[in-house]
Amino acid sequence: MRTRFCATLGLAALVLATAGCVSLKRTPEARFFVLESLVQLPAAGQEPVAVVGMETVLLPGHLARPQLVTWAGPNELRTDEFMRWAEPLDEGITRTLAENLAGLLPDHQLVARPWSGRVRTRCRVKVALKVFGLQQDGRVRMEGRYQLLPDKDALAYVLRPISLSEGPLPVPAGDDAPLDPGVEAMSRLLESLSRQIAEAIRALPPEEKPVEPGEEPVALEED
Repeated sequence: MRTRFCATLGLAALVLATAGCVSLKRTPEARFFVLESLVQLPAAGQEPVAVVGMETVLLPGHLARPQLVTWAGPNELRTDEFMRWAEPLDEGITRTLAENLAGLLPDHQLVARPWSGRVRTRCRVKVALKVFGLQQDGRVRMEGRYQLLPDKDALAYVLRPISLSEGPLPVPAGDDAPLDPGVEAMSRLLESLSRQIAEAIRALPPEEKPVEPGEEPVALEED
């Protein structure tokens, strides 16, 4: 009986000692981020004069991941398992650009892939990014290019580089202050890009009216 009692006391002491070694520090919780449109959407009811198609934004493999990616050096990337996108990044960028353009071009209808084959677009917007995120120097950069493409043809009306940046971001105060991954700055860069694209769309030459079947083109009279 005494032996069993001593064994019980020994086991209890071992449990208490083990519990004392267990860290009571709370496990970090994942933070989820979304990009947001910063352009006010137009009031409903305006008749669109043309349709603009928004192609899905193209991203390199190192950006197409659930975690936010930051640059630790020219050739070094860093990810944090507790900082994640709430939606696939290519879809988030495409959505944000389409919403911004809808506000900047109230007389146009914005459609995103996939759209019906019966829809005839004035142009298609195609964006490809190679850099998008927080850099080692604290700046948020966006690098790549965008194209305005005809409805069916692959020959671009417009092909321009993208080179935008903001920052450096303010350094968080205190050891416990959450790190700013630059998501708000990324949304602002997308707004700037949207304004460039909207300006390029408005600068497109007037679209030629297609000749209806059976209708002969009208010849211009010479003076």
